[in-house]
Amino acid sequence: MKAGVYYGTGDIRIEDMPLPEIGDEEALVQVKSCGLCGTDLQKYLHGLVEPGVVLGHEVAGNVVEAGEKVSRLGAGDRVIVPHHIPCFVCRFCRHGNHTMCEAFKPTRISPGGFAEFIKVAGPSVSKGMLKIPDEISYDEAALVENTACCLRALEKCRLLPGDCVVVVGAGPAGLIHIQLSRALGAGKVLALDLLDWRLEVAKRMGADVVLNARNDDVVAAVKEETGGLGADVVMVAVGSTKALAQAISLARKGGVVNFFAECPPGSSLKIDPNIIYGSEIILLGSYSSTPLELKSALELIHSGRIDVAGLISHRLKLEELKRAFDLASQRKEALKIIINP
Repeated sequence: MKAGVYYGTGDIRIEDMPLPEIGDEEALVQVKSCGLCGTDLQKYLHGLVEPGVVLGHEVAGNVVEAGEKVSRLGAGDRVIVPHHIPCFVCRFCRHGNHTMCEAFKPTRISPGGFAEFIKVAGPSVSKGMLKIPDEISYDEAALVENTACCLRALEKCRLLPGDCVVVVGAGPAGLIHIQLSRALGAGKVLALDLLDWRLEVAKRMGADVVLNARNDDVVAAVKEETGGLGADVVMVAVGSTKALAQAISLARKGGVVNFFAECPPGSSLKIDPNIIYGSEIILLGSYSSTPLELKSALELIHSGRIDVAGLISHRLKLEELKRAFDLASQRKEALKIIINP
């Protein structure tokens, strides 16, 4: 089979690999669609993984073969494949920190989503894989995982009906956050970005106010839109320490700032701790998702409350994978890029 193999910064090659062999509790899936995620881009640009790795984890496809002990899925089923699965019983899981579970990352797909076929681990087959409704395309189904990550992040912020949400970064994840904020009852949603064309998309996706963080007085604008208070929730969907620092100044006293995006390695952020102490601003992170959010994300997309098809700007073949990464890194015309092996 063919797969896109990472060899270093800017170096990804399409190579032949052996077809994965599955065990009794595993499944072999033919990848029909795989989304290019911002975390894939960080790894590609900054060398965060070892050479020889196959990236990609936002996968939808067809079950080709199921192990002898698999009963809930079979050959021919159209499926969404979860990225990881927690154990649900350890200290991390019992405290709601499912993505910190020590069993989480070892359940990753093999070799990676930018391949023609993948092996899905037993826990993912039994607890996480979902059948795709007939009305949903493979491309849309591949974005269920991305939507699930955003949903988990917003749920951690404890959004209340009528709250004001500021989304920093109008890339694919930011645009999903805008829509989810609306679906979860936000009263007002503001979107920030450096690119006007992305802000236009943010308007179409439901943002009430869009601001160019390079040209507009963002702090003053957020204060004006919130009666001088600041936002209840600030979701930072771009891996920038400058954006993170600004986000803290956008939150109201007692507000929540969610660090949703991964920053380049070695990044640091200088914060006056008295702001956290005196204003009780909550800083939190949110990494990945679990089957708990995956099912809800699928239902939101299936019901039409979240439009992921409108985020897709490019559909490319596996042989065009390097072009896909280059398009994503340039940020000139690309939103969500889907690879169709």
